[in-house]
Amino acid sequence: MIVLQGVNKIHGPGGPAQFQSLFDIGFEVKAGELVVLKGVSGSGKSTLLSIIGALQKPTSGEIEVDGRRIAKLPDLHASAFRAKTIGFIFQALNLFEEFNVAENVALPLIPTGMSQKEIDGEVDRAMKVANIQHKATRSVRDLSGGEKQRAAIARALVNDPKIILCDEPTANLDRANAEVFISILGELKSLGKTILIATHDPMFEDLGLVDRVLSIEAGRVVDP
Repeated sequence: MIVLQGVNKIHGPGGPAQFQSLFDIGFEVKAGELVVLKGVSGSGKSTLLSIIGALQKPTSGEIEVDGRRIAKLPDLHASAFRAKTIGFIFQALNLFEEFNVAENVALPLIPTGMSQKEIDGEVDRAMKVANIQHKATRSVRDLSGGEKQRAAIARALVNDPKIILCDEPTANLDRANAEVFISILGELKSLGKTILIATHDPMFEDLGLVDRVLSIEAGRVVDP
């Protein structure tokens, strides 16, 4: 499902401000696997996740996701690729506080040309999986941290993506809500989703649903 070969990422135009965050990254992720990218803040794992999700382009190297080479996709094609293939769950959640839950979940579907009836059906399906449908009409600003996380999960699922990328998903959650998140991950894996999680949370290391843990140190994979 995901293949990386010789991926490097250099930031900045050159000179003293230029720095490299990823060095010769290479690994594969099979369809249906749940893989944890473990590393401290600044190790490069979030950059790696954004490159896999076509939010950034590598400086060099090859990336194949779901049979498609994405390293050099033009922005318009990268956007279309993300809309069809990738679901994102960000640490900051990136929800619109002034919108209600259903409106936030529906946002990825608006550019697709689906009818409102079709959008409503997909939104309802995603909210049920994330167990947030009972808050559909509530403003996001009125939700608890755990409820906001479930709204973000529903938004990530609304386009029925094959791949779900999670960036520090439990960083702002207490233990109880982190465990709820993990139970939802188990449901998503049972649906055949391929899941990558960038985290430094040790609770992921011993989970039975995790297939592999890849350690990222200073922009390098230590144990692929």
